[in-house]
Amino acid sequence: MTGEPRAQVIMAAGGLGTRVQQWARYLPKEFLPVAGRPGIVHVLDEIAALSPARVVIVYHPYYEAFVTWTRQVLSPAAHGQYLHAAGRPGPGELVPDVQVDFVAQHGPYADLTSLINGTDHLNAATDPPGEPGPVFMAFCDNLYPGPNPLLALRDVPPGVAVLARPYQRHLAGHRGVITTTVTGGHHRMTGLIEKPSPEQARLLEATHGAANLLLLEGRARLTSSFVDFARTHPRAPGAEAKLALTLAAYARTHTVHVLPVAADVIDLGTSEPVAPVGRNHLQNGKRAAMRAVRGAEK
Repeated sequence: MTGEPRAQVIMAAGGLGTRVQQWARYLPKEFLPVAGRPGIVHVLDEIAALSPARVVIVYHPYYEAFVTWTRQVLSPAAHGQYLHAAGRPGPGELVPDVQVDFVAQHGPYADLTSLINGTDHLNAATDPPGEPGPVFMAFCDNLYPGPNPLLALRDVPPGVAVLARPYQRHLAGHRGVITTTVTGGHHRMTGLIEKPSPEQARLLEATHGAANLLLLEGRARLTSSFVDFARTHPRAPGAEAKLALTLAAYARTHTVHVLPVAADVIDLGTSEPVAPVGRNHLQNGKRAAMRAVRGAEK
């Protein structure tokens, strides 16, 4: 173990996979096999690049029985126990220097709830309490087979930062569309429209120019001031507690950096599950990502 600060990461796994409910009611989408391993393990591999790290996986209570098993297989000693039971030699830890805790999502069904639940757990469990530094958030149903996005977000100037991909009109209706300005080579969020209609997308293009639009992705680096804002920011009655909309509100008075990436993404929650097989880490990821994007277009 090194003397460097422990990274804090919240893994959002609180969804029910309603787009793929025909199979997600049996298996959380985050555990869909990709390259022979559950998707969530690939996210842990991504986080391991930040190690040492403390991870909180926020899950939906519907999967409580499944998570009881998962706590066992993702514990520090679990991999060694499996190898011993199988009569095979090998390293004892699945992801070294990464401590994993599980928290059942409680409160309104929303990704912002996962952030609050995860932050509360980190604040209570970290020694010393309230360890300074950013909190990374990773949506477990999004996998990135190329460059590590969490490492890229770590190196963005201090403050809140989000990952985004180049704007494509045919995907706009499935994503948060970010409006940006560029200063000194850095993108800054000026607004966000969640899943705009085709008419709204065309208006955004005409108003801001397609070059200044980006599509929100499933990784973020957040700060304690943003979390405090998220706890108290008023929402319209009945409005969903969404991270994307809270980021848009926060960006009106604070800097939100936007990191554009052109890397492939595998979306485990699409209508066509992706499960390529291979020995290497996310082998065939590009082909799988293209299938996932086509599924999102439907």
